[in-house]
Amino acid sequence: RSYTPAYLDLLRSGAFAARVEEALEHLAQCDLCPRYCRVDRRESAKGALCRTGAQAVVHSFGPHHGEEDPLRGTRGSGTIFFSFCNLRCVFCQNWDLSHRGAGTDLEIHDLARMMLELQDLGVHNINVVTTTHFSPHLVLALDMAAEQGLRLPLVWNTCGWERQEILEILDGVVDIYLADFKYMDPEMSATYSSEAYTYPEITQQALIEMNKQVGTA
Repeated sequence: RSYTPAYLDLLRSGAFAARVEEALEHLAQCDLCPRYCRVDRRESAKGALCRTGAQAVVHSFGPHHGEEDPLRGTRGSGTIFFSFCNLRCVFCQNWDLSHRGAGTDLEIHDLARMMLELQDLGVHNINVVTTTHFSPHLVLALDMAAEQGLRLPLVWNTCGWERQEILEILDGVVDIYLADFKYMDPEMSATYSSEAYTYPEITQQALIEMNKQVGTA
């Protein structure tokens, strides 16, 4: 059956541009994640843990048939794997991406083009993986791609450690939140995820906000 992505309503109402501007403001003294590095990523400065600056970094993209059945369907989930990570777990299965940052710096129009190419391949959705530190880049690219005909639902594939303020920017942008919940113990999260003591508290709040925005399947 047909489905209209939430971001198209924002686009038609004219409200998407304000979301883009609001997201970009957070790069000036970066507080996109609970690390609160406060560096100006619009210039050459890079976040202390995510090690990313003004450009988005992508490792790969394409139809992904290893996701949950409702997401991969018969033609795959249109997955974009972003490089680096703000959580940096010691057990990460994508170590080359999250720790070493294997990938390519991209302009916004390149990211928008990826989404449109995935749509042309017939995938069921756009599935952005580990996007927290690139939230403004993603929102801007999505706006650009939607103007050029993107009509697929957006899946936000995340570790769950998301700030309430940033999630509010994504309200009406994201169709599906695919979130991990790794720890209930702050000592464990600090030990295995680079001193992320606040992970349990912030992630629980984030999951409530995600549910409020999109509900459950």
